[in-house]
Amino acid sequence: MTARTLVRKSPPLQLPAHRAALPFPFCSPHTHLTRSGRFAIREGLRALGLPQGAKVLLPAWHCGSEADAVLAAGLQTGLYRLHPDLTADLEDIRRQMQGGGIAALYAIHYFGYPQPSAALQELAQEFGVALIEDVALGLFSCTPDGAPLGRQGDMSVFSLVKTLPLPDGGALWLRQARPNALARLSAAPLRPVLAGFKGVLRRTFSARPPARPAAEVPAARLEAWHTGAGIDPADMAGRMPLLTRLLLRMADAETATAAHRANYLALQQGVPRRGGMRPLLPDLPDGACPAFFPLFTPDADRVHAALQAAGIQSVRFWRQFHPAVDLSGHPEAQQLKRSVLRLPVHPGIRAADAARICATLHQAC
Repeated sequence: MTARTLVRKSPPLQLPAHRAALPFPFCSPHTHLTRSGRFAIREGLRALGLPQGAKVLLPAWHCGSEADAVLAAGLQTGLYRLHPDLTADLEDIRRQMQGGGIAALYAIHYFGYPQPSAALQELAQEFGVALIEDVALGLFSCTPDGAPLGRQGDMSVFSLVKTLPLPDGGALWLRQARPNALARLSAAPLRPVLAGFKGVLRRTFSARPPARPAAEVPAARLEAWHTGAGIDPADMAGRMPLLTRLLLRMADAETATAAHRANYLALQQGVPRRGGMRPLLPDLPDGACPAFFPLFTPDADRVHAALQAAGIQSVRFWRQFHPAVDLSGHPEAQQLKRSVLRLPVHPGIRAADAARICATLHQAC
């Protein structure tokens, strides 16, 4: 393996020939820029004025960072089921809403595939709860008819680093104007900002592969929650740093969307469909801009190791289990946590890279 063959998990810097205005959420005066998506969730929940101790209903399959932000905002979590295509189980949500005690319904647009937002909004309005949309995995995504994801509910949150070459960054959109939504936050400390920027430069200008394959990690350790994935309730250093704001001005949404869709479609067509391995989701809908490609494989750890050995960076997606979230009644969510790998589709991925990813997977399964 040569230095030029490393396929990185995150995007390199792109220097566009033009700087067109960024679309939603950045074009809205109701959008607030944060250091991360977790700050956006925590501060957005506070801005909504939800009663302390009330419950936010989350989909059973989630990262855990969302749950941590909910808890940091002084709220509790509940879980609802998903259908096999990862759309919300509306009947399960209705049943739980009828039990009371729920202040907000949290919907995740997985990889830019739209949830049934209109139906979720109807449920939220019927029971008098807030609707929160998480578009962290699908920045710049729209519905097939062109409506931006994240404009249906009372609040939406975005994680910019999953799609753009930034050291950090999140965004909070609120339907009702709340100019002081981030008033209590301060600037992010300089050291981690510079460390993140160094990482962006490294993946842009250095293709050096790892010195050796990563050591095998026991499953129990992979699944153990670590505080770095969450948010401290007392951490107020959550405003987007100036450096990130400057880099954001260089972003080209049209180029990023086209590259993500093209690379996603190449993987969707080329990954194996045998031995239990398959694309997690059905065909890519019009308008979706997936941050990553989700691959389902029952042998995720071995396949991850095979990809790493071939110089392809993948991620065990959402593998950690949050200690405050009980998934014992959701075996399907547990299986997803243990069986999904995240593959890169960013603009730095070329056709030859996508072909090599697929070839490696065919050898591994």
